[in-house]
Amino acid sequence: MLGRLRRGEDTALATVERQLELLRRAHAVTDAVVAFEDERALADAAALDRAFARRGPVGPLHGLPVTVKDWIDVEGFPCAGESGDRERRPGVDATVVRRLRTAGAVVVAKTRVWGRVAHPRDPARTVGGSSSGEAALVAAGASVLGIGSDSGGSIRLPAAWAGVCGLRPTAGRVPTTGHFPRVGPRSDGRTQIGPLAGSVDGLELALSVMAGPDGRDAGVAPVPLAPSRGVSLRGLRVAAAFGEGEWQPSDRVAAAVERATGVLVAAGAQRVPWEFGWLAPAWDITHRYWARAGGRADLTGADVMRELADWDRFTYRYLEATADIDVVVAPATAGPAPPHGDVGAYAFAFLMPASLVGTPAVALPAGDEDGLPISVQLVGRPWAEPVLLAAGRAIERAGPG
Repeated sequence: MLGRLRRGEDTALATVERQLELLRRAHAVTDAVVAFEDERALADAAALDRAFARRGPVGPLHGLPVTVKDWIDVEGFPCAGESGDRERRPGVDATVVRRLRTAGAVVVAKTRVWGRVAHPRDPARTVGGSSSGEAALVAAGASVLGIGSDSGGSIRLPAAWAGVCGLRPTAGRVPTTGHFPRVGPRSDGRTQIGPLAGSVDGLELALSVMAGPDGRDAGVAPVPLAPSRGVSLRGLRVAAAFGEGEWQPSDRVAAAVERATGVLVAAGAQRVPWEFGWLAPAWDITHRYWARAGGRADLTGADVMRELADWDRFTYRYLEATADIDVVVAPATAGPAPPHGDVGAYAFAFLMPASLVGTPAVALPAGDEDGLPISVQLVGRPWAEPVLLAAGRAIERAGPG
């Protein structure tokens, strides 16, 4: 799509018109969209066409239609966040949206958070949450790039169940300015904004546009983002983490983890043992975090301090245990998408550690089980998205086996 737009073989206006039609068809099945603003989207596309006629493509995303999770502000679109106020219309874009639009993207819809978003393969199944609508629309082919947010796995879980790629960046890589409700490193040290796409290349292209300080989010560090194309897999140290205690993946998911690890080893990586117990402490700390964030009345100041101290201790122990490991290959979820109902915290068990530590993590499609997608998760070192994306691309190209 970008190639045709950049070569002048298609117009932004025609592209957006087609994408809006695809979105409405997918929405009729999935109920994934909360707001269309066709007049605004078409006007933005027409402006890009006029700019193209004068000086060529506006930026690396010239004319690309994108969808955005309802918790991220888009000027001209309603954004209810957790308030439920559909009348709220922000006057400015979130930083990531401004950067996408500056790069030539056109926002075509806002997408549903949680709720009954139906799986495109089986409407009786859920895609999970909370970036629910983004995952469903990307999986349905109605969105080529979706922007979501991930606290305990809210990009990676729906991406895994829907069968698409989802990236949680390193904490501090992408500004959360304009996320509604507001988040930050002190109030919510887990939530990060990231992309969902049909390929690893799509994730990387979006990240390259969104990353970097904005002078508003004090948690974002000026760490350069190198391209993944220069990363060699030869000599990388890779570990495979499977189940632990009560959290066990299905046989198909375990086989997918083994297969993905094998792809990296065949490309020259060195397999090393995984000996760190990460699921149980992450589960405990996350549940205590939820109690604190929810304002549970019986919590004392000492309880809060213990939870924060344990969180710091877990982060230190994790980074120490993985100091010589470049990529951890693990399940994203225990199995495929369940029927609609309470997703339950157990679904996020494999995703919680990366959220607590702030490391980058990618959910990748890894085949099917009972006709539904399954996924693996790659967890990397902080700030090492290029390594993670290079590993993900190799696994993606090898196919599910």
